Amino acid sequence: MAFALATVTAAPSAAAVPEKGTEILWDHYGIPHIFAPDHASLFYAYGYAQMEGHSELLVRLYAQARGRGAEFYGDSNLASDRWVRTAGIPQKAKTWASQQTAEFAPLIRAFAAGLNAWAIEHPDMLSPAAKAVLPLTPEDVYAHGLRIIHYDWLTSESSVYSKARREEVETHGSNAWAIGPSKTASGNAMLLSNSHLAWADRDTYFEVQLTAPGVTSYGAVWVGFPVLRQCFTEFVAWTQTTNGPTGADVYRLTLREGGYVLDGQTKPFEVEKQIIKVRQADGTLRDELLTIRRSVHGPVFSDRRDVTVALRVVAADRPRMFEQFWRMGLSRNLEEWRQAMRMQQLPLFNTAYADRDGHIMYVYNAAPPVRTHGDYRYWSGVVPGDRSDLISTDKILPFDQLPQVIDPPSGWVQNCNDSPWTSTFPMAIDPAKFAPYVAPLPSLGPRSQRSIRLLSAPGKITLADLRAMKLSTHSEIADHFVDDLVAAARQSGTAKAKEAAEILAKWDRQGETTSDGTFLFLRFVQAAGNNFQSIGGYAVPADPSQPLTTPRGFADPAKAIALLDTEARRLETEYDTMHVIWGDVIRLRKGSLDLPGNGIPSALGGIRTVGVGPFVGGTTQIQGGDTFYAVVEFSKTGPPTGEALLGYGNWSRPGSKHIEDQLALASQKKMRPIMRARQAIEKNLESRKVF
Repeated sequence: MAFALATVTAAPSAAAVPEKGTEILWDHYGIPHIFAPDHASLFYAYGYAQMEGHSELLVRLYAQARGRGAEFYGDSNLASDRWVRTAGIPQKAKTWASQQTAEFAPLIRAFAAGLNAWAIEHPDMLSPAAKAVLPLTPEDVYAHGLRIIHYDWLTSESSVYSKARREEVETHGSNAWAIGPSKTASGNAMLLSNSHLAWADRDTYFEVQLTAPGVTSYGAVWVGFPVLRQCFTEFVAWTQTTNGPTGADVYRLTLREGGYVLDGQTKPFEVEKQIIKVRQADGTLRDELLTIRRSVHGPVFSDRRDVTVALRVVAADRPRMFEQFWRMGLSRNLEEWRQAMRMQQLPLFNTAYADRDGHIMYVYNAAPPVRTHGDYRYWSGVVPGDRSDLISTDKILPFDQLPQVIDPPSGWVQNCNDSPWTSTFPMAIDPAKFAPYVAPLPSLGPRSQRSIRLLSAPGKITLADLRAMKLSTHSEIADHFVDDLVAAARQSGTAKAKEAAEILAKWDRQGETTSDGTFLFLRFVQAAGNNFQSIGGYAVPADPSQPLTTPRGFADPAKAIALLDTEARRLETEYDTMHVIWGDVIRLRKGSLDLPGNGIPSALGGIRTVGVGPFVGGTTQIQGGDTFYAVVEFSKTGPPTGEALLGYGNWSRPGSKHIEDQLALASQKKMRPIMRARQAIEKNLESRKVF
């Protein structure tokens, strides 16, 4: 059957070397296309390929996942080591390694063997620090997965303290669409995959094709992962956006007599002391003492503001996350894919799905503990830690009780990091039918509003249309507010406000390299604050049931006009003009390139999304936003076709051309064809590795 993993008769030897005929074909963008006669050989070659493109980054990430980054790389890694060790990631990784199935464990061993094989073959390409970390182990692979998914995405040190201080918790972003046959010109399902992440460090993506018996996968995932997160096979495809589910519970502890209070009694902390080695500039090591406290809830965290909380991550005890991703990719139809999802080893992510049979699906994937009371807001905050009946159990809510929809009447599903209820329009998922602690109340951000507007437009969608929609830099927020702002300024604004209004009136409402008005409007929106609170708010507030017409207008037009005047004068002071061209100030910089950028920040509601760094000398560079993005269309008779881009390139190895070779395409708003057929790959071959 489709879920059967490769039979491994001798696990140690299967992980040691790949079978004859295993090969990596590197295309001219540095994307590896791996062909293997069995699954263990595929994993081995995949590990080898990751080291070819990202050896220094991968090794450093694995060292950090051990909680030993400072030992090899110095003081800048000390805070990370404290978090990793206090969370217990290295110990959990060892437990995960011991709890894998007999079928899957050899595949991770093979992946680690491939990593080490590359290091043995290329010692001159590794720094002394990286060499000291070797060899890499299966436990490193599991620790890295835990660190990224459970202790960076599901929760993180900053989110723990933000919750404890009742501050807003920042989240990652992405766009995901699945379009059914009723909405496409070809009658085949299509998918948009669009991650928004930082362009560096542990958020770095790696694009790859994996081909072996039963495996026809193409997609991308974080460096160091042995499986794909965004994946398109000949049969199924899925993409994900973060959803912020509950399941990483933060408990405020009541301290007493050196311990903490539980059910009226004082309980002692479990205390463990560890030594963190820290590498000095002269190469010597100093010792840093780490004292770890644990309550019955989990590890304890304290800060200088007298905040003491404990963290419980139930999903960290579900060790088969990588296997679930693998089984998703082995699926040949919707029911097999749903069966893989029912493993519930992956504790988060909105997931959009499409397949060759023409089905589409959206699911608010999560693994929340079963609760007896409380809603999403309650469990997303800080829970009283002095009651044992509030400590989450290991029992999680079954997959079929999570918000989801299959083949909705709309003909499409979308999610741009919003609540599950607005994944279709009109809404097809009723919040009243689900446990109140599963997901937040209906809400919509501007990217979701833009998605709904594009997907709801009349007519059938072609793959070319989907590409154009993905690359659109049009601002949804501009459509909601610019007309009212221009009218108000023309009627009663200062001369400066009227001049600015004329720029906005002529603006194309896009973030193109040549756009004049984008920067002015962005400054206005940023200064207006969240929900325009700094200028009195909206005239008509946001209503998730009316995504195309709300929010709109200004509750206090006079304040809006005054702010426009202020921001116009600021621009003139800083740039000697209000006519600041978007591509002149928003730059794409990588390696030796410095190119005009395009796209708009998420707050302006564009599908082509960029995240920028600080302005220096009047310009800034794109440091995040669109990461790996792809448009894919299925075929009933062959593999899917599509286009993709990984803007910052598929390698991070210093000196490689693949650090910057896709940047010009990003600047030109172009994508490249996804190559799956060997014949096409051979025509665009850069190098070949045969094992």
